This record gives sequence, C-alpha cells and structure tokens, in this order.
Amino acid sequence: MVLKIVRWFILTFTLILAIVVLGISGHLLAIRPTDYWRFAALAVAVSSVTILTFPVILIVNSFTGVDSNITQERIMGEAAWLTIMWILWLSTGANATRAARVHFLPGACSLLSGYPNQICNEFKVVEAFAYINFIILLCYMVGLVVYEFMRDESQGNVETRQVKQSQVQQRLATSVYATNDPLGQQPQP
Repeated sequence: MVLKIVRWFILTFTLILAIVVLGISGHLLAIRPTDYWRFAALAVAVSSVTILTFPVILIVNSFTGVDSNITQERIMGEAAWLTIMWILWLSTGANATRAARVHFLPGACSLLSGYPNQICNEFKVVEAFAYINFIILLCYMVGLVVYEFMRDESQGNVETRQVKQSQVQQRLATSVYATNDPLGQQPQP
C-alpha cells in the first residue's frame, strides 16, 4: 500500500509540474513562431510525453489490489520508463540552462524590466521545473529498483537461482506434500 501512495504522490506532482512547463514552453514558442527556442520545443515534447504516460501508470496502478500482486516485470518496466523520462527532463533542464546563459547575462532577470524580464523569468521557471522533475524521477526510480530487489530477496529470489536448483527444490516441495512426510522421503514398499 505504501508503494501505491508514494507512486501516486510522486507521479501526480511530476504531472502538475509538467503541465506548468508545457504552458510556459508553449508561450515561449508562440512569441517566436519562426525562430523558436529549441529548448522550448524539447520542453513541450517531454511535457507532452509525461502528461500522456504518467496517467496511464497511475490508472494501471489503481487496478492493482495489493503491492505484493505487482509483478517484477511491471516494476522493472516502470523503472525503465522512468529512466527514459528523467534523462529527457535532465536534457530539457540542461538545454534551458544553456539557452538562458546565451540569451541573458547571469542575474540579468532582476536588471531587466517589462517583457524581457518576463521572458527571462520564464526561462528560469522551465529550467527549475525540469531539474526538479529530473531529481524527483531519478530518486523515485532508484527507490523503485531498491524496493524490487529487497522485495525479491525476502520472497525467495527465484529469478536469480539456477534452473536446475529451482527444479530440484520444486520437486522436493511437491514430494513433501504428496507423502505427508516432513522430511520428503518416499515410503518403502
């Protein structure tokens, strides 16, 4: 249950930040339609992918009953997708930082007034929210992988054993139940 609550909170918060980044980046693209800032186009694309995929993860999560019913493949698939997303958010933040450094002097947002000040602040908002999303998704992805390995360790770790060893243990387990002998020995005829 804890995993569902943490997942819901983190993905919802990231989704809200992505909606804000989408709106601001859309505004930055609208004011320069012919010679647009590339970071704003990347931010629109990454925000759109986030807005389209994170609700799917949340909806699928809501149909799962208990945390123990979640398969390892689904958790690792989610971790792989989150890895792609934090890389995209990191690249968005880095491109926004580079664009802000190229177009504005450090600390110039407070020196400017009017419309250039608004644009400078919008650069900073996209930059900040992209880095926040990057940090949140990176930490959540690492936590998800650690959770899966810890859960796997406590439940017998079948996936990392050799096939032959698992088959022998499975035969022993079935023979114990078949003979009602706690040592798993076959009765002598």
